[in-house]
Amino acid sequence: MKKLLTLFLPALLFAEGGLPGAFLNYGAAPRSLGMGKAFTAVADDAQAIYFNPAGLFQLNAHEVLAAHSQLYGARMEYIAYVLPTREWGSFGIGILNFGAEGLDSRTPENWQYLPTIFAENAYQVAYAYGPSDFWSIGGTLKLITKNLAQYIDAGIGMDAGIVIRKLGPFSFGLTVQNLVEPVLTLYTLSDRYPRTVRAGAAVRLLNGRAIITVDAVSPLIRAVDSAGNPTRRWQVQLQPHGGVEFQLIPGVLVHRVGYDANEISLGLGVHQSWGRMTLGVDYAFLLHHQSSFRLAPTHKFGLFVNFGGFRVWIDAQPKLFAPTPGDKNNVLWMDVHSISRQPVKRWQVLIKNSFGEVIRSYSGWDAPPPRLLWDGLDDAGRLVADGRYYYDIVIVDQRNSSLSFSGFLTTVQTRGPQGKVEITPGQ
Repeated sequence: MKKLLTLFLPALLFAEGGLPGAFLNYGAAPRSLGMGKAFTAVADDAQAIYFNPAGLFQLNAHEVLAAHSQLYGARMEYIAYVLPTREWGSFGIGILNFGAEGLDSRTPENWQYLPTIFAENAYQVAYAYGPSDFWSIGGTLKLITKNLAQYIDAGIGMDAGIVIRKLGPFSFGLTVQNLVEPVLTLYTLSDRYPRTVRAGAAVRLLNGRAIITVDAVSPLIRAVDSAGNPTRRWQVQLQPHGGVEFQLIPGVLVHRVGYDANEISLGLGVHQSWGRMTLGVDYAFLLHHQSSFRLAPTHKFGLFVNFGGFRVWIDAQPKLFAPTPGDKNNVLWMDVHSISRQPVKRWQVLIKNSFGEVIRSYSGWDAPPPRLLWDGLDDAGRLVADGRYYYDIVIVDQRNSSLSFSGFLTTVQTRGPQGKVEITPGQ
């Protein structure tokens, strides 16, 4: 008699719980998980490979993202890389692993078998292109593998998506996942991963500091008749998702909150930029309200690095500046670095004090000059006060796509060292 495995998998509790390939619709990294898994219309980091490949065209820098999610008796790992190019669109690769080890298995006679494993993997290759700055299209080709004990199989699938953006503060996204449906067979059981439609909308407020986003997700499953045969009718299982992202400290500290049919999520991100590189750490904390919070909270961790690509920044010297009006040799030199997809149409540089007030501005048409100078005076020709000063730089290309960066410029110190002056009466 052939031995069959009886496997008791832990409750995974995906949004589409029980459907084949549900791990492809859970969430890839803490940022999206912290926003209630509503990411179809945002899709502006390496998770676009997972949620909506069209969003890859929004990335201006190379990005490497790695994430770990602890589930109930299982875990999910994700790693991705995005390469933007000037002429050929944007490319991405991603690897998603979902699995559990040490699972109990038994024969039909209830004899205990050796502990076994279960694993699903998705190897993804994505591409996106934007015919204009207002919309982009993309696709993801994926190889799905499934492994249960000694049984293993693989299948090919494909996703397609579109992002429409810059309609004022609004953006919209649509993805059809498993447009080509993977089919995998383990022993005698075949699973066909259903097509899933994701539709999303997002609005950016407060100059981009806040993002409010919603998704509606539904697998498309053929209804069956009383004999179990597929019909022409589709069963729609709509799953809503929603989330908010707010930059408490712009470019440095980010807070997130989200909600879906299963979980309430809270998230936090800490980012730091240095000219051509940005490093970020993200965390999400998920509470399972669908179980009346009987299931323990889960934790998600992620790390990303942005580098190179298309960006703009300024290197300034000296870092300690003591301006002297009229001395043309005593100035602050600002080296302007600008790398854009398209030729630059216009640019602007703002110098701000520690209160965020603009005290000096520069602007022009075409590409910015490679070097600017500042004599320590404001736009009215007055010597600025001592303190720390910062800069904002923005360039706009011929497609009206903008690149911007903010950073520390210099510390102005014109006062001499503190001390005491003794005055003798009568002298």
